[in-house]
Amino acid sequence: MSRPRPDLLPTVFSVLVFVTSYAIVNDQLIAAFAPIHFTVYHPQIFPFKQAWALALGFSLVATIGPGLAWGFVLYWAAHFGSGPVPARRNILLGAGAVVIVTAASAWGLGWHVAKTGVLPYSKFFYPIENDNLNVTQTIQLTNYLVGASGAALWTLAVWSWRIWHMPPPEPGK
Repeated sequence: MSRPRPDLLPTVFSVLVFVTSYAIVNDQLIAAFAPIHFTVYHPQIFPFKQAWALALGFSLVATIGPGLAWGFVLYWAAHFGSGPVPARRNILLGAGAVVIVTAASAWGLGWHVAKTGVLPYSKFFYPIENDNLNVTQTIQLTNYLVGASGAALWTLAVWSWRIWHMPPPEPGK
């Protein structure tokens, strides 16, 4: 069934803005806290040396693709098939909540590592022994894990809502 798609670009663009905006703020905070995270730890793929500029570059490279992909998948989950379509506002409130939960989880766990020195993930994920890098690496790993999991769960929730709210089939059809 073909439907008009007036919400496609606003939905995809809004999700992209949520994800990329958080990544930019997150990476700028990391660059201020531990510039070595971008100047030494990351591969040098940009022509500049300032930590803030590297952070901006890496935040854009790391989120534009996934932000677009999640926006399209979330739109598809909300529109594909014949079931009811949830309001774009509700879809985006959930996407925003995923970003907020991701930020709170990442920075909360980073704070815990800064205070206790206890690493929540395998030492494999911490190739350089440095207290500040342990904090920033924890923040980044948590961003990826919670962000991807939250995006998948919210997308599944949107799709499930549509299935549960489908009208029953007409008798005899």
